Amino acid sequence: MPSKQGLSAPSEDSSSVNTDSKPSISSQAENADPHQHSISRSGNWVGAVFNIMCISIGTGTMNLPSVVKRCGWFGIVLFVLMAVIGWYVGVLFRRCMYARPTRGRISSFALVAKEAYGKPGFWFATIITYWYCCGTVVSWIIVCGTQITKLLGYAGVSLDKKISMTIIALVMWVPFTLLKSLKEITVSSVFGVLTAMFTVIVLAVTALKHPYTESYHLPSFDSAPKHTFIIGAGIPSALASISFMYAGAVSFPHIEGNMKKPKQFGWMMFLANALVCGAYLLSAVPGYLAYGDQTLSPILNNLPNLPVVNAATILIILHVVCAAPVMLVAANLELELVFGVMQEKMGKLKEFLWRLFMRSLTIGILLAVSIAIPYFGEVIDLVSAVSTTVVFFLVPVFCYVKLFGWNRIPRYELLLCFILAAMGAVACIWGLIDAVKSLKSAVQNDH
Repeated sequence: MPSKQGLSAPSEDSSSVNTDSKPSISSQAENADPHQHSISRSGNWVGAVFNIMCISIGTGTMNLPSVVKRCGWFGIVLFVLMAVIGWYVGVLFRRCMYARPTRGRISSFALVAKEAYGKPGFWFATIITYWYCCGTVVSWIIVCGTQITKLLGYAGVSLDKKISMTIIALVMWVPFTLLKSLKEITVSSVFGVLTAMFTVIVLAVTALKHPYTESYHLPSFDSAPKHTFIIGAGIPSALASISFMYAGAVSFPHIEGNMKKPKQFGWMMFLANALVCGAYLLSAVPGYLAYGDQTLSPILNNLPNLPVVNAATILIILHVVCAAPVMLVAANLELELVFGVMQEKMGKLKEFLWRLFMRSLTIGILLAVSIAIPYFGEVIDLVSAVSTTVVFFLVPVFCYVKLFGWNRIPRYELLLCFILAAMGAVACIWGLIDAVKSLKSAVQNDH
């Protein structure tokens, strides 16, 4: 653990020591540590915004109306609150990345935890990162495979859902194995964001145009849907699910490391989270307004079979193909760090072959899990409770307090950190209990 004398003051400006230095200087500082990935300051804040939005806005938005159903209209407040918390946590975590100015920037989520808590922190962060990223992609494989089978069924073509999931996994495998870092997939991120936003708008408009009525309703609707302002018992698990949407801390070091002007990271995060929050509300509010307590997850299951809905479904699938590499690269960069899969150590050819093997193995495992547990909403809830509450609330806060020390952090920030840690603990425990119950019910009823 670094000494207090070696740490910068815990403020946004002071935490940015040497962050705008030339790429060669930053790379030299990092290459001095054999366990760090080198960085390339070649991107701008626009690309960073699109990377964050691509990770955040995706298939999870189809689960958001059911999140509001769980806690009532109060969920709107939670969406905004979590956007602000997500920005603040991003600022704290960036300070942690520059907590040792004499030794250079810390280049990954796991290495920040290692700097704060040694090897136990490193392994814990590595495992939780892998669980979060891979669990997210599992939910994507499930929903896309399910929707492909559904779309082909409308066209009179019968295709087993397992085969559909396999096709999606293979399509994800190509860019995931060929593209090494986040810098190389910014164009993919832009396309992913555009398809996701178009889909959100289509689903919102369709839900408002085709709400529950006496003349049109799904077979599962036996009465008009009801709306509730607040459901207290559902707030903790809703917090866990919403944290799933904002928990991009594992990607922050890689995204920030690609920015030419890293001091822009704070307001870039604020803008990205504001845009993401707007997209979430656009998805959640119309969906719950239209279907109330009979909202399903994903919301696609509430909507009629219309060409525009099918087009939106296709775009969601395309979005997943674009977003999966962003998420999986972030996870595997951490794992490759553990095994020393870097050109600096292995050389170009050996590094590529090891990366190809490890990433192919990852896709294979994710496909196997998706086929074994094909329940979209329940998988998201489980991943949210176990990993995203930890990634979103706990790891950044505990690392910040550990690295800078109790005596060097303003009291108001200590209070905020305590509140965030308490929220994370409650959301994790309560959300895990609810998620296990829901998954058990889904498995028993095969629904």
